[in-house]
Amino acid sequence: MPEQRLQKWLANAGHGSRRQLEELIKAGRISVDGEVAELGRKVKGDERIVIDGR
Repeated sequence: MPEQRLQKWLANAGHGSRRQLEELIKAGRISVDGEVAELGRKVKGDERIVIDGR
């Protein structure tokens, strides 16, 4: 699967709008594989993505 920006991948998965997700990323509320995500992060879809600890 090609890489996509994290907020786009999460929006396509139904976790909110891209703008809402960008705000969560900026606030440090989303982590990828145990590391706090930064805006612009690319994902493939096989990473462990956590929002607000869940």
